[in-house]
Amino acid sequence: MVGEVEPILSVRDLRASYRTSRFGIERDVRAVDGVSFTVRRGEIYGLAGESSSGKTTLIKAIAGAVKPPLEVVSGSVDFAFLPGYGGLHRAPPAEVARIRWRHLSYVMQGSMSVLNPVRRIRASFYDFAYPHVGGSRAQFEQQVIAHLARVRLDSSVLAAYPHELSGGMRQRATLALATICRPDFIIADEPTTALDVVVQKEVLGMITDLQREIGASVLFVTHDMSVHAHVADRLGIMYAGRLIEEAATAEIFRNPLHPYTRHLISSLPRIGDDRPRQGLEGAPPNLADPPAGCRFHPRCPLAMEVCSREVPAMIEAAPAHRVACFAVNRSDRA
Repeated sequence: MVGEVEPILSVRDLRASYRTSRFGIERDVRAVDGVSFTVRRGEIYGLAGESSSGKTTLIKAIAGAVKPPLEVVSGSVDFAFLPGYGGLHRAPPAEVARIRWRHLSYVMQGSMSVLNPVRRIRASFYDFAYPHVGGSRAQFEQQVIAHLARVRLDSSVLAAYPHELSGGMRQRATLALATICRPDFIIADEPTTALDVVVQKEVLGMITDLQREIGASVLFVTHDMSVHAHVADRLGIMYAGRLIEEAATAEIFRNPLHPYTRHLISSLPRIGDDRPRQGLEGAPPNLADPPAGCRFHPRCPLAMEVCSREVPAMIEAAPAHRVACFAVNRSDRA
């Protein structure tokens, strides 16, 4: 059944770097290095990994938000609604303007990154959504009010400035702004960061409810594995710019194969379990000078000699469960 459904997003061998040249010193930070995955129609695909794993750079490349010093070096990003270009970063400006908000929207980590602090919330809806929705201004405003009600916001917020709203209200307004055009694909970048747990639960519930209502696909990015357990259908794990494991979320939590994934899941607190959690020794590598072979091998308890020489391929170790690890995929050892 998986093969019968055309993916809405296909990322193929994507490589993106931050390239700078200062005082005669050139730096090439390989933040995304050979990432490939697909997102199916109507699913929530989670992307997890610690800070500096490359998650934000990956979604910038997918969203076409590529500005120096970030550069897409190679690979392709293909949306079902934007064929033929290999990514938004290669599409003409007119095509990008047509796609954004109507087909592709972005829920950013900080609501103040989207909402203009010197314009009322109403103005943000007119700026971003009105050109795509059309109709009379009165009709549009009624549509906005009805959509705000879906995220439990009163129409009075339209007259407010962003700083007059609480963090949770701003994030819900941002969520409404990102979904009012009923887009095909939504990128949610740490949308619950800095929210307390009660508001976080509300926002997560709203995201899943809206996703089901409009039938959108969602790329949900967060380092919080417990959030992924709550919302994601499938989960990809990133480490040091590479995708290292991918499976259905329930399968990842039930049977993590990569040593790094096992650590992420074992570090989660459990009710009634007061045993101390063991931290992972070492630190993520410098992506301007990453180690050869598997980038996790300097910290890996299962590392073998081959791990320092060869890059493990992403192989289906179990049905619909891919992992890049020589210790797991014994037949892939060099």
